[in-house]
Amino acid sequence: MSRPPLDFGLYLVTDSVQAGGWQNVAGIVEQAIAGGVTVVQVRDKHADDATFTQLLLSVAEVARPHGVDVVVNDRVHIAARFGFDVHIGQDDMPLHQARELLGPSPRIGLSVGSEAELDAVLDTTIRPDVLGLGPVFATSTKLDAGAPLGITGLQKLARRAAQNSLASVAIGGITSSNINAVRQTTVDGVCVVSAIMSAENPRLAALTLSAHPPQVTSHTPSSFAPSPKEE
Repeated sequence: MSRPPLDFGLYLVTDSVQAGGWQNVAGIVEQAIAGGVTVVQVRDKHADDATFTQLLLSVAEVARPHGVDVVVNDRVHIAARFGFDVHIGQDDMPLHQARELLGPSPRIGLSVGSEAELDAVLDTTIRPDVLGLGPVFATSTKLDAGAPLGITGLQKLARRAAQNSLASVAIGGITSSNINAVRQTTVDGVCVVSAIMSAENPRLAALTLSAHPPQVTSHTPSSFAPSPKEE
């Protein structure tokens, strides 16, 4: 099913610990969006489903009025319940099962960290909508991350993804000091965690990282309270 393209330019992955608690995440996200973040992936490995749902909906409330897509990390059942896009890792739910649960509309992102993992994606009939390529550099925010790809390894994977009509984003250890080198590759966007979530000024951090800083516009606040899909 055809879906409208997303601007993956500056892709924020949230971290509740770095935010000082999940209740602070939405505020940081709102500031980061003002600085140019275009996609937000909600990730919290430690929260139970009830708390994660509160976190997710609080982020959606500040993101969606600005046209910023919200992606659920790992928890396909929650993404399916509320109709969100989802990102899964190599050790999470199989791609075909995630698609069955989500239906045809939500986008699915998949982590890929090697040529072999990309080969497996290209050999399947059901493919993800976007690949998360990494880690590019060493990172402490994901303890089970594989060996860093480096810029050369990233470019090899990104080029192959593009040749097969797959969007890709780079993730892992990306900061203001190396983001320009990452952007010189074929990736469609760049994911950051600590560079924004740990920043004293998330808006300024996002502006520094953004390839296309937003123009100042006024937004009318709007409420967002999605209802679970009927079972």
